[in-house]
Amino acid sequence: MTSKKYPVEKVTKEKIRKLFAYRRIMDLLKETGLINDQVFVNHLVDVQYQIYMLDAYLEGQWEIHKSELAVYWKGIENSLSQMSYKKKKIASLVTEIEEYQQIEVNCRKEKWPTKVPFRKFYSTKSCDVRLIRHLIYNAHPELEQKWKESSWIHYDLITEIHDDIADLEEDIKTYNGNRFLISILRKGAEKTHAEYEQKLRSISEKANKNFENKKDKGKNKLLAGWIATRSKQTINLLNSKMKSMVMDKLSQSFLLNHMS
Repeated sequence: MTSKKYPVEKVTKEKIRKLFAYRRIMDLLKETGLINDQVFVNHLVDVQYQIYMLDAYLEGQWEIHKSELAVYWKGIENSLSQMSYKKKKIASLVTEIEEYQQIEVNCRKEKWPTKVPFRKFYSTKSCDVRLIRHLIYNAHPELEQKWKESSWIHYDLITEIHDDIADLEEDIKTYNGNRFLISILRKGAEKTHAEYEQKLRSISEKANKNFENKKDKGKNKLLAGWIATRSKQTINLLNSKMKSMVMDKLSQSFLLNHMS
């Protein structure tokens, strides 16, 4: 039986509050003053909640049914409709969520996330947070003067990698497309460790280069600091995880039963 990350609505919405703080969504809400608009904040929470429900379904069982997927997609679409987005706009807003769902579904066809380019995978995996952030930027375009919406890409990449590494143990008992876990299962711990450390350092270096001549604009210096901190935390987590006892439990992974 799979373990459920999102067992009940109350627990899930508390998890969303923590996510919003962790991913700096709360900083954007405070910066714009939207933190005081409880209706808007509740809409964001509901959008994220509906996406979490889809995520829980995908990781909860190996057999995926279109009729059941449709129920979760209806929830996502309705949550955006409640924010006055029209059907055509909603379709464009959820494109990346559909792309990430396909990555998860492809696991059932022996097309594992390790076949997806590293940056593409983690960029797509951050689709939910990027959607929430985009809704904030849409509501308050002046936020671009503080941080360009596109400037969050490196923070998103590093944080999604961090999540995969942190969730290694709990994802043993799910069908989640945790690329880090799947890479260890298919390529081995040593190769995975080397790849992830190299990619993390590369992303951090690109972020430094990106902000090199922009730190005095808006609040870029603050974002650059957040990226540097998260990068160090993630590399430290990677190194400690590879030495932890969880590595001895990977043979229990549910995904192994479906790998040839």
